[in-house]
Amino acid sequence: MQAKVLLIDASSSRSSVLKRALIEYGYELVAKLNDTNDLLDQVEQFQPDVIVMGVDSPDQNALQQLANLNKQHPYPVVMFAEKETPQIIEQVVKAGISAFIVDDIQAHRITSIINVAIARFKEHQSIRSELEKTKTKLAERKTLEKAKGLLMAEKGCSEDEAYQCLRKMAMDKSLPLRVVSENIIEVMSLLSKTQAK
Repeated sequence: MQAKVLLIDASSSRSSVLKRALIEYGYELVAKLNDTNDLLDQVEQFQPDVIVMGVDSPDQNALQQLANLNKQHPYPVVMFAEKETPQIIEQVVKAGISAFIVDDIQAHRITSIINVAIARFKEHQSIRSELEKTKTKLAERKTLEKAKGLLMAEKGCSEDEAYQCLRKMAMDKSLPLRVVSENIIEVMSLLSKTQAK
């Protein structure tokens, strides 16, 4: 089954070419919009697999709406434009557009363009997800190291003893090590503020 497409295009002639090509190649057209206003709401309502846009040249409002969508609820986006500039290319990339095709709507290429855009989008999301996991692990490691340091200073124990103490607390309370470490940091911070008064 082909993907569900949300089509956005204010130009009736280009829009009809895109619409015909999408239907001809078996895509399910869930809606056709004239602009990107309320894009997030429209996407939530129609739940497309991919967004296909036709524009003369991407304007700031459209690019901002796409950038917001990319931050909150990323989707693969294919944009067909009449013209480009180096600045537009940079903004298009920042807005998270998966494929940017200039002055070239050929019906027989639409399937490969959409498939590549979806594949590129998935790859990008995978990299993004891995990066987030790495950042989270790094943040957790920093928290653990800080909690160990505070325990070592407070109890006069070794790093290994501080770690074992944290692990025991985590097991006794059935809490992740990260949460126990955060609690230790918070308690020690409150104690040092109280002692400073």
